[in-house]
Amino acid sequence: LNITDWKIVEKGEDAVNGKAIRKQVDLVFEKGDNYLHFNILIYLPKNIEKAPLFLGYNFYGNHTITDDVNVLISDAWVRDNPSFGIINNQLTEQSRGVRTNRWAVEKIIDAGYGLATIYYGEVDPDKDDFYDGIHPFFYENGQYQPAANEWGSISAWGWGLSRALDYLEKDDDVDAANVIVFGHSRLGKTSLWAG
Repeated sequence: LNITDWKIVEKGEDAVNGKAIRKQVDLVFEKGDNYLHFNILIYLPKNIEKAPLFLGYNFYGNHTITDDVNVLISDAWVRDNPSFGIINNQLTEQSRGVRTNRWAVEKIIDAGYGLATIYYGEVDPDKDDFYDGIHPFFYENGQYQPAANEWGSISAWGWGLSRALDYLEKDDDVDAANVIVFGHSRLGKTSLWAG
């Protein structure tokens, strides 16, 4: 399944203390009655013409990796985490920046690299039910979950990183031949699968 459409939904020229360009790009997928989109948050150093890039998922929404008020808040399902202000499976303004301690955005920019991240729940919500996200695009009539020998969430998330790279290869500001895929825990396994 390839990207049906993509669009830059927001762009800022003075991100990360004026050192970076910020892009927020929606990738859209449609097949029959199925529709899915996910958003890639991209920071690119201003002083590099085609930036090499780190690509990885985040666990709680793109807006949680930075204090940047321009980063959009996903409306996708998320696992509750009251300490991050996530209640009723919804991301809110209260959760903005709660994961900045795990994301060295400015250091990455200062080193001459870009960063692209995606909230993994937009590709395949981490609910272990497979009713939403990308899985239904591949079901046969009457199928509502993967068969025992079909792909699960880690494979679906790997698929999403591959589609993100498809977009990054079209972005003139990215050195798509020099993208590093990374992740932590299950998303580390995902990055290995995607690589």
